[in-house]
Amino acid sequence: MNEPEGLSWFQRLMFEAEILIMTRLVPGDGPGPFMRWVFKIPVIFHRLGLWFLVGKRFLILETTGRKTGKTRFTALEYEYLPQQGAYRVMSGWGGKTDWYQNARANPRLRIHIGKESTQAIAEPVPREQVAEALMKVVRLNPRSLSMFNRWTERPIDGSEESFFEAAVNFPSLNLRPTEE
Repeated sequence: MNEPEGLSWFQRLMFEAEILIMTRLVPGDGPGPFMRWVFKIPVIFHRLGLWFLVGKRFLILETTGRKTGKTRFTALEYEYLPQQGAYRVMSGWGGKTDWYQNARANPRLRIHIGKESTQAIAEPVPREQVAEALMKVVRLNPRSLSMFNRWTERPIDGSEESFFEAAVNFPSLNLRPTEE
């Protein structure tokens, strides 16, 4: 296997662990009850004041439930976009995740990274940019293609067109910090 360029050994290890979890342990039609609990572990650490265990790899997204109106917390991997001053998060399962639907229903939300917290607004990412993000991840680690292909109707074959078609399965949001 070719080593992904530009990644530290720790980043490569985290990529491989993520691919293993997402392709072997997470069902294709949704996370399932056990994995929902596992995905909540960073939220629990954050609530206990152990945010340093979550690290800078995840942000905690605080949304308002679209049906209940209750505050909801979700840990998400993100990409910081310095030129836009925004944090990009990507949904799986065609956007049928609760956090994504909550953020679309009420785009004014809060993000927590480490011990910092700020208000933000969620803005949909154009499909072309989602396709570019998918291509970037696959360039960093070609094995991630197997992970993405689990949630697409037509497999990604490496062409720009296939990434564009697959992007609809990974709706994304830019979380832009706002004045409090």
